[in-house]
Amino acid sequence: MSSSVNEPSFRESVEIMYNRAVQLMDLTDGLKEKIRVCNATYTVRFGVRLRGDIHTFTGYRSVHSEHMEPVKGGIRYSLDVNQDEVEALAALMTYKCALVEAPFGGSKGGLCLDPRQYDEHKLEAITRRFAMS
Repeated sequence: MSSSVNEPSFRESVEIMYNRAVQLMDLTDGLKEKIRVCNATYTVRFGVRLRGDIHTFTGYRSVHSEHMEPVKGGIRYSLDVNQDEVEALAALMTYKCALVEAPFGGSKGGLCLDPRQYDEHKLEAITRRFAMS
């Protein structure tokens, strides 16, 4: 049975859960907002030479919180990855680390590509170039 109501996006779902949780805490509005938003998100477009040809890729890197350093979070490889998704995943990493008292802030990266289209060496070259961007 399909619903006629639009489902919230992944990022909207994360924010809905955050808003529910933060209502239970005694925090100032300023602190609530500081915790909610990502500190920085970068979009990078970069080229990598593969078999003599230059291929251009788009990637995102979001640092949600630097309340603890270093920040941690992996890289998501998908043709569907986008800035909203990467920011939501970075926020979730912050919350997970805080809940288990891991001494890290949250971040996440995303590369717009299908990893099945590249062998291990090409994927490593793309990932290294993305990490340097």
